Amino acid sequence: QGSLYSLEDVLEETRADAGLVRELEEYGVIKGINRSGVKYYDETAREIVRAATELARYGVGGRNLRVFRTSADREAALLQQILAPALRSRNPERRKEAIDALENLAAVASHLKHLLLIRDLRKVVG
Repeated sequence: QGSLYSLEDVLEETRADAGLVRELEEYGVIKGINRSGVKYYDETAREIVRAATELARYGVGGRNLRVFRTSADREAALLQQILAPALRSRNPERRKEAIDALENLAAVASHLKHLLLIRDLRKVVG
């Protein structure tokens, strides 16, 4: 479990608009954790808000980010499927190897997605 940040902390640190954070939650891009009536966000959610705030400067709204969320969900499902037997293993060493492989696969998939995006954007600019 990493650090948790209140909504106020997230807004202050990311300079995000509260409406954007609400929109990100509404579209399932981030999820807050309720504790004693106060909503908190983990470090990943905070960084997603930071990135979404930057994209919002270009007119990209929370609903537009569903495309990224859906893409990430599909990639995660594929990587889990590839490593499912090892991830469910009762052998701690095999399970650790699978977790390490999952991190490596995620990095390779992320790099591939970046390269494909560059390829497609080059078509736009000629």
